[in-house]
Amino acid sequence: MRINDPNVAERVALAMSNSHTRRIISVTLASAKSANDLSEELALPLRSIYRYVEEMCELGLLTGERQALIDSGGKYTLYRSTVKSVTVSFEGNRVEVDLIPNEDVVGRFMRLWSSLGGRQSQQ
Repeated sequence: MRINDPNVAERVALAMSNSHTRRIISVTLASAKSANDLSEELALPLRSIYRYVEEMCELGLLTGERQALIDSGGKYTLYRSTVKSVTVSFEGNRVEVDLIPNEDVVGRFMRLWSSLGGRQSQQ
């Protein structure tokens, strides 16, 4: 899937140049993780994790897969990578970004959508 909006493509390319962004994608490919889990596993401050997660969710690279409750009555979000692969290339002075979706996330969404009575559009 190619990102057609040049502004978004540039933001994704910039995000992918950051090793922390790449590490977050890597550790959330197979299973969803909380911000605390990410902070501990990647040895990054929780504040930084939240900043990365917010940007990655905004760009569509990460999603809040589900929320979990804690004993005190609060809740937290478990995040999962929406992409398995990101390719950045340059065409003249234009940045092109191609994404390969994380099939686990797409498959889970489609199964959930179907179970809720959703239908695929006919084209």
